[in-house]
Amino acid sequence: MLRLSASFLLIAGLALAQTETQITSDPVRRVAKHVSCQCGSCSDDANCMMSSGQCGFCKPARTKIFRMQQAGQSDQSILDSFIQEYGQKIFRADPNAFAWLVPYIALFLGAGVVVWFVRRSSRRQPATGAGPPIDDRALGKYREQIEKDLAHLD
Repeated sequence: MLRLSASFLLIAGLALAQTETQITSDPVRRVAKHVSCQCGSCSDDANCMMSSGQCGFCKPARTKIFRMQQAGQSDQSILDSFIQEYGQKIFRADPNAFAWLVPYIALFLGAGVVVWFVRRSSRRQPATGAGPPIDDRALGKYREQIEKDLAHLD
C-alpha cells in the first residue's frame, strides 16, 4: 500500500512538472505577455512570477493558453477569447516604438521652462525710485516727527 502511494505521488509529480514546463514555453509566453494579470497584487502580465502559489490567475491563464494552442487556435483568437471573457482591460498591447522619446521630451520641456523663467526674471528692471514724485512738504513733516522721537530717546 505504501509503495502504491509513493509511486502514485511520483507519477503525479512528474506529470505536473511536465505540465509546468509546457505552460511556460515560448509560444505560451508570447501570448501571455499580452494578457494582464488579474490577481490584484501586481501589474504584470500573465507571465508573472507570483504564479508559484500566490497568484490565482496566471497559472490557469497560461494553462488555458496552452490548451487553446494545442487545439490549433491562433494567437489572436486566444487573445479575443480572453478579451471576450474579461473585457478590453485584460489586453496589453506591445510597447509604443516612440516610448523612449518621452523622457527626452520631458527634459527638453523642463529646460525650456527654466530658460523662459530666467529670461523673464532678468528683463525686470530693479526698483530705482521711478515712481511718482514725493511732495517735499509731506516728507519734511515726517522728518520733523523722526527728529522729535529721536530727541526723546536721550
